[in-house]
Amino acid sequence: MTRVEDLTWTEFENRAPGVPYWLVVTGSVEQHGPHLPLGADTMVVERAAELVAGRHGALVLGTVRAGVLHAFRDWPGSTRLTPETFTSTVVELTAGIVPYRNRVVLLNGHDENHEPLMIAARRLAECQGTDVVVVEWAELVGDVIRERSASTSEAHAGEGLTSVFLHWFPDRVRTELVAPGVEPENGLTRDDLHVAKRAHRPVRFDRAAVPSGVIGDPRPASADKGAAIAEALVDRLELLVKERGWL
Repeated sequence: MTRVEDLTWTEFENRAPGVPYWLVVTGSVEQHGPHLPLGADTMVVERAAELVAGRHGALVLGTVRAGVLHAFRDWPGSTRLTPETFTSTVVELTAGIVPYRNRVVLLNGHDENHEPLMIAARRLAECQGTDVVVVEWAELVGDVIRERSASTSEAHAGEGLTSVFLHWFPDRVRTELVAPGVEPENGLTRDDLHVAKRAHRPVRFDRAAVPSGVIGDPRPASADKGAAIAEALVDRLELLVKERGWL
């Protein structure tokens, strides 16, 4: 078992002193086109956390499924937390592990969570003495996504994410609804996994601007590409905790 919630209290009591590090997963509930579920961001990082934890006895403390939303907050099905609530929730999830090995990976699946996650991380370091690392999965394997992709742009629910789903969650992809979306806007504020970001501008999309919700083209996605991305993600998470000296 790799999740705290699946243990009994006696199993936790016996196991906690030997846990090398802990993970907290954060994602979102927001649209990911007509072909992927609202919880897509969360599902990817939850699976990655469970797989890397299973390699060497780590435990997933919990998952914050709703995230901080701006870009797609007005879309049907969106569930959002305020940055303050999100930050507090992440901090409070870790309170119980301070007496043990006080090491935490905050594994994020949704880019708009990054700023409050960094605030939470600094609070953990300052107030609890936690050795903490913040990781966003797509940034950790962005080079693999670019190498494996046939498409040349992806900002939301495109080829990379769809490929990972075809590998890990093929039954959750509505394949008959996979279709190209709009292209990311050009310029220095272009939000795209395939280019180096040089400036950031908050954008709030509506359905007139992005009719399907997809920014990019998921049509070239495949399970083989997803397997390569997923394998690199878990391997690099393991490399990260080894670099921290946690194993």
